[in-house]
Amino acid sequence: MRDVVTDIKMAHIIRAAHNLENWAFDEIYKLYADKIYRFILVRVGNQAVAEDLTGEIFLRVLNRIESFKGETVAAFSAWIFRIARNMIVDHFRQKAKTQPVILDYAGIMAAESQLNLSQKTEQKQAHEALYKAIRQLTPEQQQVIVFKFFEGMGNAQTAKILGKTEGAVKSLQHRALAALGRLFPN
Repeated sequence: MRDVVTDIKMAHIIRAAHNLENWAFDEIYKLYADKIYRFILVRVGNQAVAEDLTGEIFLRVLNRIESFKGETVAAFSAWIFRIARNMIVDHFRQKAKTQPVILDYAGIMAAESQLNLSQKTEQKQAHEALYKAIRQLTPEQQQVIVFKFFEGMGNAQTAKILGKTEGAVKSLQHRALAALGRLFPN
């Protein structure tokens, strides 16, 4: 997370959320909205759908906060990303067909606005090639790559979110990186 949130601060926020204090939900939203949105966008490939699902996820968090029993940042992150993952599964079940993953380059490219035009073009081509390669991975491999490298999560947290063992996450990561090595041009 951009803000360093200690487990003590998170425990305070969670206790306040259990008491339905508005400021606590504001803090949770500030801490997680962008990360949840990006996670969903990677999976659904549509900004409008990602925005809608992000809103629904925070409604679920509000309605189910009393079911969360942990007090650490890692536990809460795993819990909220599990809600997001389940919401995405529900979304695709309702659609009855899967869409290819389409990644949004706008945020990345905006951060690089200071680069000159040739550097921007080169960067954009590299990002497009990487995202094209990521889209060729299995859905589970994509999730591991997003959690580990885009969100900076560890194996334990990724495993908890995906409902897998740490060994399975390591194996998925290894296979995903090997596949990317074959797919991504040098």
